[in-house]
Amino acid sequence: MKRLPRAMPKPTAHIIDWFHIAMKIQPMQQIADHMARSRSGPLETLPATDRDIRAVKWRLWHGQVDRAIRDLEQLLARLKASQGDGEFSIARLHSLGSQLLTYVRSNRGAIVNYGKRYRAGLRVATTLAELAVNSLVAKRMVKKQQMRWSLHGAHMLMQVRTADLNGELHDRLRTRFRQPEPTVPPMFKPKPPLLRAA
Repeated sequence: MKRLPRAMPKPTAHIIDWFHIAMKIQPMQQIADHMARSRSGPLETLPATDRDIRAVKWRLWHGQVDRAIRDLEQLLARLKASQGDGEFSIARLHSLGSQLLTYVRSNRGAIVNYGKRYRAGLRVATTLAELAVNSLVAKRMVKKQQMRWSLHGAHMLMQVRTADLNGELHDRLRTRFRQPEPTVPPMFKPKPPLLRAA
C-alpha cells in the first residue's frame, strides 16, 4: 500500500488516518480515567498520567510528532518506575503506550497537522471508505456466506458506492444508460453463459 502513491499520476503523499492514531490512544485514556475514578495506582501518578495522555493526543493532532514522542517517552518512564507496585492497570497502560510509541516512530513521516487539514476542509480520516469496504465487500466476499457476490457484481456495487460518496450518483442516474467501456479489465466483464454440447 505504501508503494501505491508512487504509482499515481499526480504527486501524492502518504498520510496516516487520524482514526488509527485516535484508536490507539483511546484505550489509554479509558484506563487512565478508570484509574482516576477508582483511585487505583499510586496517587501521585494519576493526575499526571491523564494529563500527559491528553497532551500526546493534542500534539499528534497538531503534527508535533517529535514533542509527542518525547512526552510519550517521559510518560512511559514514569509508568515503568511506578509499575513495581504490581498494578495491572499501570502495566497495561505501559504496554499500550509502548505500542503507540512504536507506531508513531514507524510512521513519523506520515503524521501531519490534522487540525490544520480539518480547518481547511480536507479529510483527516477515511472512515467512510473503510466502512463501505468492510460492510459492502468483506461480508459478501467471504466464502462462508450463502449469497456470495461475483467479482463483477462487487466491482459494480463499489462503483455505485463511490459515486454516491463523491456526490456524482444523482447526475449519473439522470444520464441515459450506456454500455460498459471496452477498457474494463476482463476480470470484471460478465462471462458469457456456458453452452451445452449437443
